[in-house]
Amino acid sequence: MVKISEDLFNLAVGIAFVVMAIAWIGFARFSMARIERQMKKDGVKRQSSWDGVGLRVLWYASAIAFPVGIFNQANDPFIDVPTVRRYSTRFDRYLGWALMISGLIFLAIVLLGGFFFNLD
Repeated sequence: MVKISEDLFNLAVGIAFVVMAIAWIGFARFSMARIERQMKKDGVKRQSSWDGVGLRVLWYASAIAFPVGIFNQANDPFIDVPTVRRYSTRFDRYLGWALMISGLIFLAIVLLGGFFFNLD
């Protein structure tokens, strides 16, 4: 019984990871790259010179997907949220939401699996 549960957990983690990875790459290539090209064309400087390990994608996605407020502050130290939102389209918001939701689902599955299976 435990083996079947662990197999289902591993399958769920794998599927959630693939969906999140596709959303991440899709947002980075279709939305973030287009927004940065358009801002460069208009003479606006690049929003964040530091990218770490691709985390700039998450900043852009959260700036576009969530309304400006407590979880998406306009004075974010890494990017200028109002400027990024001004260059975004409805398609960018959909991709941003897809990335945020798939990432949260992946994180929830991993954390819950750690509690249920005592994964070390």
